[in-house]
Amino acid sequence: MADAIVPAYLVPSTADSRHRIHRLADAVAILAERLQRLQAALPFWRQFDAGAYFDLRPAQVQTMVHIERLGAVLDITIYADLLSPAFHVAESYWAHSYCPAFYAASVSSVDDAFKRYFQQHTQPAMQAYLDAARDEIAAAGNLLYQRGDLTFLAAAAAPDEQQRHSLPLDSVAYDALILPPHLPSLTLSRSFDLLRTGNTVR
Repeated sequence: MADAIVPAYLVPSTADSRHRIHRLADAVAILAERLQRLQAALPFWRQFDAGAYFDLRPAQVQTMVHIERLGAVLDITIYADLLSPAFHVAESYWAHSYCPAFYAASVSSVDDAFKRYFQQHTQPAMQAYLDAARDEIAAAGNLLYQRGDLTFLAAAAAPDEQQRHSLPLDSVAYDALILPPHLPSLTLSRSFDLLRTGNTVR
């Protein structure tokens, strides 16, 4: 996803940690500000185009933006964690290394090479990548809080998202994925009353 992203949201994976955190916070601030201004912009859209409005390419809209219409209420959620380079690394390792090794270990005998390799190498590496992603996302969120970024604070959806997504996951799922039930998040979410603007956006 990162190679197709527009420059405003690009967080260089090769930059030092401090620079990545600042760039990530800046990118999230831009998204939060655009989300804040959307109420005023909605009357001008006959059919809302998230890609054009947020300046996101189709690949990013598909993975980052969730839009739900409930009667006269339009709910928009932006999964801004996906802009984090450390998250990309963790996601890639999870898909290409952790999942195959987890499967091999789960179907193997009680104590064989697959299970030992998973426990001694794959699982600690996955945990390290998750820790790095968590730290990068948390640092960007803390920076936005320290700046007093009101648009981010108004749209920050971490508690709601954590509650929504933690309900269906039991302790077995958490153990399998080595994910704690609460993670820092840069998720943004707002609801818009279409009746306030007389909007008929679809």
